[in-house]
Amino acid sequence: MVEVRALTTDAVVELDGDVLLLERNHPPFEGSWVLPGGLVERNETAREACARETKEEVGLDVSIGAFVGLYDDPDRDERGNVSVAYRCTPLGEQTPTPREEASRVETFDPENLPEMGFDHERIVTDALCEREHRFC
Repeated sequence: MVEVRALTTDAVVELDGDVLLLERNHPPFEGSWVLPGGLVERNETAREACARETKEEVGLDVSIGAFVGLYDDPDRDERGNVSVAYRCTPLGEQTPTPREEASRVETFDPENLPEMGFDHERIVTDALCEREHRFC
């Protein structure tokens, strides 16, 4: 039997130069800091899923911006998920709050990130390199 891999999406949201992260409240990586994101549902695009998941997990409406990359290392997630990441911009003056799947929400200086789950530190680095139009 062939095992298929699900598509997920991750949002790199910057607030005043810092990166928005949530502390995950369930496995895998329970208790780790991660980017907002989750599974792409059958009836939506990856961009739509990115906006929906960000709203569900941290309460922010976002505009989906630049494509950061496709993350498909089979070991990035014990479930085998493949992720597509985007840079996102908050719409309006909302305050991020922990909602689904998050115990806490905080912003971090991208030069001083906490230990992160999945390959999210790599995604943040790639997003900042893309923003600055430099190779990393």
